[in-house]
Amino acid sequence: MTVMLAVALAMGLGAGPALGQESTAKADKELTTEGRKIDKAAAGADAGQVTSRIVEEWQGTKFKFDATSDPRPLTAQDVQDLRAKGLGYGEISILLGLTANQPNPDTAKPLNEVLALRQGGKGWGEVATELGYKNLGSVMKSVKATEKGISQAAKAGKPEMGKPEKANGDRKPEGARPDGTGP
Repeated sequence: MTVMLAVALAMGLGAGPALGQESTAKADKELTTEGRKIDKAAAGADAGQVTSRIVEEWQGTKFKFDATSDPRPLTAQDVQDLRAKGLGYGEISILLGLTANQPNPDTAKPLNEVLALRQGGKGWGEVATELGYKNLGSVMKSVKATEKGISQAAKAGKPEMGKPEKANGDRKPEGARPDGTGP
């Protein structure tokens, strides 16, 4: 029994599954796909509404933005600053999800370091692995919630499409023949 336990531990079966190379690629693809959905939804909404939705999604969560700052709530200015750095709304949502939900608070990296990993050329799956994620359930949940909120904001901002009304000149006089002549 002890030998079997030692073999299982040596093979890594005693620990939870880590994001392997294949899983990292899959995680990267899933996060990127969700990010694109957010960007697509955001394209149909006002930038201020999108920013507000992102801030609302993270209400009650405190972020450590750099190694020297104290954790604080996300603000609209923070989202605008990330946009100014060239991030799309989808990337911002993924970045916030990865930063806020890190599995080990003792080794958690601040937002600017997580961003540096991404801007250093790492995919989202690689960033997640480096942050210690075993799975991305909590991150995907937060990113999908953001996408839903932005989609709703985009729909709310669009005018309702109905049938166009006919101009008065398009009506035929009462009793007119189908060819439009005479009563």
